[in-house]
Amino acid sequence: MSDPGPALTAAHATFLYGAERPSRDGRSRPWLPVVAVFVSVALWSTTYGLSAVALVTASPAVLAELRLVLAVPLLLGLVVVLRPQLGLPALGRALRQPMALVLALTGVALFYLPSNLGLTLSTAGTASLMSASLPVLTALIAWRVIRERITGRVTAGLVLTTLGVAIASAGAVRLGFGAVLLVAGLASYALYTVLLRRTGGSTRDPALTDPLVLATATAVWGAALLAPWLLWEVSTGTATWPSGGPAWASILFLALVVTGPTMALYNYGAERVPAAVAGTATGAVPAFGYAFAVALGEPVEAIKVVGGVLALVGIVVAALPARDRSVRIGRTAAPHRQGAGS
Repeated sequence: MSDPGPALTAAHATFLYGAERPSRDGRSRPWLPVVAVFVSVALWSTTYGLSAVALVTASPAVLAELRLVLAVPLLLGLVVVLRPQLGLPALGRALRQPMALVLALTGVALFYLPSNLGLTLSTAGTASLMSASLPVLTALIAWRVIRERITGRVTAGLVLTTLGVAIASAGAVRLGFGAVLLVAGLASYALYTVLLRRTGGSTRDPALTDPLVLATATAVWGAALLAPWLLWEVSTGTATWPSGGPAWASILFLALVVTGPTMALYNYGAERVPAAVAGTATGAVPAFGYAFAVALGEPVEAIKVVGGVLALVGIVVAALPARDRSVRIGRTAAPHRQGAGS
């Protein structure tokens, strides 16, 4: 197995500079979008555990809005510094595009709202395990919306991933209205992933294909869409601010790492690999998320460990054969732009 260090460095360089850079021998790196998706998923796996810590004192709407309000200035700064040839004019164009609003609705508002509410009625471990439905939902929506063919290898990966999480969650998932809300949020995010893939294949406008510009526009619109929820909490007296070091540390990490740069990194990958592969990669969230929940105090159970390993095997099965082909498709459908900050 090769050293992952250069892969991670290259993936972050692509996110920062907006193009797939050739290696020193002149060849492109077709695995970059896959690595970008997996790095994003690894970081996102901390979401439920950290959100649970913040929700001990913060109300759901306050948590959701704080994540975005703190992330937007960072993203704006990154656009100005790392995209000097695109800059704020491209961001303004993105904000005026109806698709940016749709992406914010599906990937932020209709994901954060039910997820945070569902987490107050469930546990971090249960929420992570419920996210096993995301790969299946993404593959089905991709098949229905963009007619993306699901290969036999991806199907096998989906089955292994779903089976692994089902084994891990046997007798552990707290079913109820909280679980319903969590799945509703995941269904919205699955649609977001598919729309990203379709956007990457239908336009050459860097306002919608540059991952950093698009992530910033999505976060801005997401904050605006969630504002009425926050106002409702304030008007009803249910809004509460986070208090204590752990709560604020969790929110800062969620805002400045998970919500901001990671969103841009995922946008880059999801626009360039088949939606079913990106969705299958999210099957790592239950495994990593459960491990993080254990680190925060939930008990270790052998069956969950076994199920998590099986889920990760399924992800590898689905992703490896699609590496070269995925990026070729993405490169044809969404060519890289001149002036993306290089």
